Amino acid sequence: MYSSLRRRATLSLLVGLVCLIGAAQAQASADGPTLCLTGSPACVWFTNNGDVIHVRDGACDGYSAVAQIQVPSAGIYNYLWNNDGCGTTRTYSYGTAVPEGAIVYYRPCIGDGNAGVVLRCTTPYAHGIA
Repeated sequence: MYSSLRRRATLSLLVGLVCLIGAAQAQASADGPTLCLTGSPACVWFTNNGDVIHVRDGACDGYSAVAQIQVPSAGIYNYLWNNDGCGTTRTYSYGTAVPEGAIVYYRPCIGDGNAGVVLRCTTPYAHGIA
């Protein structure tokens, strides 16, 4: 009888662990928060459906909004530019280049689009999960 109870308890524990692990995997992907550069309406955010970075330039100041992106597990280190002018949002989809569950770090910057020079970025990075 003791042996039977122990087997049932072990089985219940294993079933619980499998359910817990499955739930954690189902919730692994996560959109990231919108992060804006202090003193400038250059904003960046991440959506996990398609692994998309959004770069918003909300200022008519002659500068471009730029997103600095890092996905260390995929070897991705990029600057993504929005040179489309004030009031625009440019999107960049990484699709399958970013593995599921990878952490996508990003932060907004401003830059001189004509010279291709990043002038200033906010710290720290925000992140989402692919």
